[in-house]
Amino acid sequence: MKKFYDIKEIIAIGTLTVIAANLLTGCFSHPDQITETEPSVTGTEIETETGTETEPEEQLPEFSIEALESLDGVTRVEDITVSPESYMGSPNQSFSDQENYVIYFEQPLDWNDPSKGTFEQRVSLSYTGADVNEFYVSGYYLNDNTLIYASYLDSYAVSHVVNYISAEYRFFGKSRPADLDNHDPKYWEYLTSYNAACDFHHIITELRKVLPAKWMMTGASKGGIATMVQSMYFPDDANVFVPQIAPVMSGPQEECFMKNIYETIGDDRYGPEQAAEYRKLVLDLQVEAIKNRDELQERCCKYIAENGETYTDIATPEIIYDYLVHGFAIRTWQYAQDFDSIRKVLDLKGEDGYTDELYYLLTGDRPAGEDTYDMSGQSEPLPYDYYPYYVQCLKELGYFRVDFSYLRDALEADGSGATLAVTEDMEDMLSLKMFLYPEVLGTLSFDRSLHDDLITWSQTTESNVIVLFGGSDVWYPLRLPDVPDRVNYHTFVDDLSAHGHIFSRIDLYSRYDIQELIDESLRNPSQPT
Repeated sequence: MKKFYDIKEIIAIGTLTVIAANLLTGCFSHPDQITETEPSVTGTEIETETGTETEPEEQLPEFSIEALESLDGVTRVEDITVSPESYMGSPNQSFSDQENYVIYFEQPLDWNDPSKGTFEQRVSLSYTGADVNEFYVSGYYLNDNTLIYASYLDSYAVSHVVNYISAEYRFFGKSRPADLDNHDPKYWEYLTSYNAACDFHHIITELRKVLPAKWMMTGASKGGIATMVQSMYFPDDANVFVPQIAPVMSGPQEECFMKNIYETIGDDRYGPEQAAEYRKLVLDLQVEAIKNRDELQERCCKYIAENGETYTDIATPEIIYDYLVHGFAIRTWQYAQDFDSIRKVLDLKGEDGYTDELYYLLTGDRPAGEDTYDMSGQSEPLPYDYYPYYVQCLKELGYFRVDFSYLRDALEADGSGATLAVTEDMEDMLSLKMFLYPEVLGTLSFDRSLHDDLITWSQTTESNVIVLFGGSDVWYPLRLPDVPDRVNYHTFVDDLSAHGHIFSRIDLYSRYDIQELIDESLRNPSQPT
């Protein structure tokens, strides 16, 4: 079994440049100051080293599967095949130009104390021989259906030939301890953004031994948060960091999220009058879904169960159905924003097939071959466990408070007598109570230091950072506080939903100014732009 680095060893690589950047900010931890808990950025003193000469740059060995297998911490490498039919890579290269691998790294559970045990982490690599490496962080799992993300590249990788790397986030998918049990809290103390950043740093440090030195790191949503965290702890891991639609929350019950969805979202993109009409369409559809509970609830709950979603004992079928209908507003605004489809379904009221169309909108479970009104944001069920996500939300990432008051008031105004199973006194922490087992929920508490540290990072970082937001995205109100652009730190906001960033090719990367900033950062790898 290959050796994995102690945290002090891996940070020592490039120490001089890291310390130089840290001195400018006055807020990052020196390697020797790492303690048994995750370091807080705010107020940390820095020790410096002097008189050390920079090591000459090593000649990279020729890339091969054997070179990958020789990297420290690598336990095995799989050479895998991606079908040409699933390939969605860059038009600047052919399918045959690409080599695809899954690399397995042994990682410590706790980077401050490697003696506590290890787990195996999967990393996908699509190698093209390019002189730029894009490290994409999803924040979740690698998709076993395609596994190599070359079949699902983001916009930058489509428009540029890159070596494309993506790591499964710790404790997601197959990158987890073999005996991890969602009911047992014993491993969850190790699921932190800090430990994940150390995982990624180890991976990047090792892959740099066989890949060129120009690195870009990016991710969206939870992956966007991870991208910012990486810059905060390991600013030399990439020449440019591009976090997208990254919400940074100060607690597990942010209030502004649902208020925006029902009162203000879309105003800037569509204009206040048109946006208000769209918001009403969404609410009208939700009212109709509750009124037709008898025809829809059992069918929807069966679909949810068949696709692997699990809940705790507090989630009765009535509550699960209410929660699905509540989430319809979030999914609609987060993804396609296809309001014409909602209008078409509402126009069918009273006709044969009306409840079928409501079902398709709520679940996306339309029979194959038919036109779809899918608002679910996904075309296939995702049979993966999101339990670690909710754990991390409760611990440090934060979440939003559910709010049924808008739907409750609309049902009362409708006068049909239809009601919700979720009462007002049940809304407190409802999302997390539905997904987290009581034996875990009772042992975890929220620590807002990550939120505070990222605010400090955004104001002081010397990394090249390009932050991308969609102004009509549901997460936009939960962004970091706005900071003025600096020579190395830029924020761009366009009228897009999350769908525009993640699921389509028409996103912010199509803008020339953003492309040029990224390209310039990669052309001059040793200097910020």
